[in-house]
Amino acid sequence: MKILEKEKLLQDESIHKTEFEKQWYFSLEDIAIYLQEDLSEVENIELPLLIDGQRKTVQTATFEDIEKGRKKEPLSEFNKVLLKARHFKK
Repeated sequence: MKILEKEKLLQDESIHKTEFEKQWYFSLEDIAIYLQEDLSEVENIELPLLIDGQRKTVQTATFEDIEKGRKKEPLSEFNKVLLKARHFKK
């Protein structure tokens, strides 16, 4: 799973974004391509963005909503055992 950094996303020219009500909203389609992940579970709103010189209404989400809605990779068997051992009462 790729780690997201808000500052890098803000500087990346290939990701369309806009500031709305003092928060940055990123195009979900652009972020999905960047991460190569399915972001269909991410809570989003439609906002107009300037794309290729035309104003288009697209699905957008805040950085926090993207992080919250990303599908987490399942734990490996080894990591499951480690997690169980960590919570084992002595």
